Amino acid sequence: MKKPIISVIVPVYNVEKYLGKCLDSILDQTFSNMEIICVNDGSTDNSRNILAQYKEKDCRIKIVDKENGGLSSARNAGLKVAQGEYISFIDSDDWVDRTMLEKLYNGMIEHNTDITICAVHQYDETKQCIDDSNPYYTLGYFNETFDNKAFTYKELKPFIMDVCVMAWNKLYRKSTIDECKAQFPDGLIWEDGPFFFSILFKNKKVSIVRDFLYYYRINRKGSIVDKGGKQFLDIIDIIELMYSHIKDLPDYEDIKYSFFKKKVEDVVSRFENLKYKYKKHYAQRLKNESSLVNESLFPPEMVRGKFRYNYYLFCNLKTGSISYYNLKKFIMQFKYKVLEIMYFTEGFYTFKYKKHIFKIKKHPKIFDIYYNSDILHCALLRKIKFDIPFKFSELEKFNEDD
Repeated sequence: MKKPIISVIVPVYNVEKYLGKCLDSILDQTFSNMEIICVNDGSTDNSRNILAQYKEKDCRIKIVDKENGGLSSARNAGLKVAQGEYISFIDSDDWVDRTMLEKLYNGMIEHNTDITICAVHQYDETKQCIDDSNPYYTLGYFNETFDNKAFTYKELKPFIMDVCVMAWNKLYRKSTIDECKAQFPDGLIWEDGPFFFSILFKNKKVSIVRDFLYYYRINRKGSIVDKGGKQFLDIIDIIELMYSHIKDLPDYEDIKYSFFKKKVEDVVSRFENLKYKYKKHYAQRLKNESSLVNESLFPPEMVRGKFRYNYYLFCNLKTGSISYYNLKKFIMQFKYKVLEIMYFTEGFYTFKYKKHIFKIKKHPKIFDIYYNSDILHCALLRKIKFDIPFKFSELEKFNEDD
């Protein structure tokens, strides 16, 4: 058999329900010169037998058996035996368009890039439908100036932390992976970011294919990211690894705000979805180990007010006290509900002060209101300003017809 051009690495662990659809979509590719490296990561269901059946049907399938070590370990094992000039990762509960490899390969050859990225359909397993609302997966952050060209991370700086880091909607040049010594962090989940950025920040060239070529299955029962288990704590280690790739960049100052904002969002999101029994440990680890709490690196004045909600939740979380965090979160949510009523009630500000009901038509150039620390701040013609003591209990929402 001649040497394959593309090595497709498929980590497999207890996915008997989905594995056949995944493998069928790969074997049906219009690009045929490939090897399919299926890494059986210690499956205990029928996945290994399914792999054997497919191997009998197509000699391009290779099976690597190993003890269970997680997704990172399985992908790394696949990389060790890959013979192709280019690498594709496909997760075994997902599937791909039959033209994916051909289009990614053609894009890489045409623009001489190290990574080529395609758009992704999210398939909701619970609702049994496709969701294309998230620009993270649809390449929505890339405007038309990125089409039909190669670019580096320097052109991505305005939205660098909104680039999809997932391993599976890309084709990689194998020599670039080797040169950058890119590996998935063994034993950790949320592993895609460190791998992707270890290549991207070496000033490697990237191109995009706007076609939706990958189908990512979400809300799958049994998926690690839906369990809220102890592994969610891995996000702190992942952030440290990602920070190690940006801290010495010559344009670090241009990137650090975006990094801080995105990672604060990640920390809060993972905490909110974590099982309660792990939350205290998570907060303590964040307080004691994370670069994100180093205010000399990320001074509060840099971020305060620009993504206030997540930032203040994060500040309360890094105290290490779950009860304090929950109390502050309740107060913040209540404040934001007040602001929502004031700002988003269509056409009018409506509120109650003592016995008086105020209903003022919105016109920011003439009259504007905002709330802070039990004070209602008002501005008329943006020149005349006055403050009114104002308590949450005095707020009352009315319909426009009242």
